[in-house]
Amino acid sequence: MQSVKKMKIDVAILCDQHRDLRSPHTWISDADSQVAIWVRGGVPVQRRASGQSRFYTWAQIAGIYFFSVYAPPRLSIGEFASLLASIVDEARGKKPVLLAGDFNAWSTEWGSSESRPRGEMLLDAISPLDVLLLNTGSRSTFVGPQGGSVIDLTFASDTLSERVKSWRVSGAYTGSDHRAIVFEVLPAGNRRSNPAPASRRKWSARTMDRDCFGEMMSGVEVRSACPERMADELMSALTRACDASMLRGDGRRRHESVYWWTEDIAECRRACLRARRLAQRARGRASEAARREDFAVARRNLHVAIKASKHRCWKQLCDEADRDVWGQTISDGHVLP
Repeated sequence: MQSVKKMKIDVAILCDQHRDLRSPHTWISDADSQVAIWVRGGVPVQRRASGQSRFYTWAQIAGIYFFSVYAPPRLSIGEFASLLASIVDEARGKKPVLLAGDFNAWSTEWGSSESRPRGEMLLDAISPLDVLLLNTGSRSTFVGPQGGSVIDLTFASDTLSERVKSWRVSGAYTGSDHRAIVFEVLPAGNRRSNPAPASRRKWSARTMDRDCFGEMMSGVEVRSACPERMADELMSALTRACDASMLRGDGRRRHESVYWWTEDIAECRRACLRARRLAQRARGRASEAARREDFAVARRNLHVAIKASKHRCWKQLCDEADRDVWGQTISDGHVLP
């Protein structure tokens, strides 16, 4: 508490706390006092949670919806999934949102040495919220007797992330195995002068569909003799292939689809990703063989759907060329007026 006062923090998001503060403090906690949002400095609270939820609470402060979350390691996978579903349901429609807390989830996406089921579940669950991970670097946020880990995470709406400045793991004393995370949110209309780190612009390798990537790269030809131009053409082809076969690191699909992309293919791809996740989670279990077969079928269906769509688009292009020979000229793979 003293560190919060010394650093003149306006809004403190607290997890696995031990006691509530009473009036005159503005203190918003969950039903079991596991988490809290402590508002200081006379900052007005516009809306707040009813206090009936467990393991999370929220408040609208200065137009921003702050969520404080604590997912204890004792929660079963089912209980963890239920908690995530409850948080997402509550946060849906609340924008901009800042979601922070101790999730006890591991993923290489935020610097863990490996990805575990809870990390994958967390990423899948929050994808509809259109949020970005603010964690940078790989410094441990928790240091216990068994070593350090990155389990304290901060997510923010795309538009809000541009206003978040100087996110860092602080060395300030907390009296806990968890380190304090400190950042500044600039007023609305202000943005950081520095560009977003490259890590936020990468693709999420865990969502990669190798068949789709192979389909995109199979017909690539680099025609130019100039090394610089060859590199540009190759990078453009790789970018298109990555866009088609993976989600961006922020969990959202690109704005522009490849020419053969359809809603049926999108559904096949979603089914394929679901089947792959289930197959991965079934390793070492009695259902492993069945899950692997389901994944093989889903992957085959996606491959067939892509081939059929490409064939249909090619036939459509040929038919249009037959009907309107002089209308358009196709040169070097580009349609020119």
